[in-house]
Amino acid sequence: MAWALTLLALAWLGTFAWRLSITYWYLVLPALAVTAFGADRYWRSLWAAEQERRRRVASYSLTFEQMRDMHWRDFEVAVMYLMRCDGIDAEHTGKTGDFSGDVTGYDPALDERWMVQVKHYNPNNRVRSDDVQKVSGAAWPIYQARMKLVVTTSGYTRDARAFSAKAGVHLIDKTALIRWATDGVHLHEVLGITADSP
Repeated sequence: MAWALTLLALAWLGTFAWRLSITYWYLVLPALAVTAFGADRYWRSLWAAEQERRRRVASYSLTFEQMRDMHWRDFEVAVMYLMRCDGIDAEHTGKTGDFSGDVTGYDPALDERWMVQVKHYNPNNRVRSDDVQKVSGAAWPIYQARMKLVVTTSGYTRDARAFSAKAGVHLIDKTALIRWATDGVHLHEVLGITADSP
């Protein structure tokens, strides 16, 4: 019974809208044109984003197994290349005395510099809070970087996540790493940042 009443109500609304559109055609036509234009722009932007994602995957894509089996220094270089695929002018800076800065680079979309610490850990070894604190402390004084990032093949302790949220340090764990390195999702989207709110 309820579905029949719903159908009748929808039919009445459709008839009413049709009569209004005939009576006020001079208002309806521009509204339809604007709606069609907006929908076209929206779908075009989605398709452009998908094409860009496919381009990044084709240019440089890694499975989690490939990253897991890398030497830790090779993984640092891989993170550098992933950043370059996203338009960041990244360099591998990891060496003795690097003050936790394994990868650094300029991001023209944000007009900011990145400092990245890379942790190639097994699943049972999570990144601790003191590791994240080192990144937070060194980013600006050593590298003049406002954008701080820690990337790991594992995860983070609860204290590490709590500190990063307060200190503005971005974190990439195994799940986010797969989105970035394998699925081709842009780093900004993985981290949920934009040029207006880094």
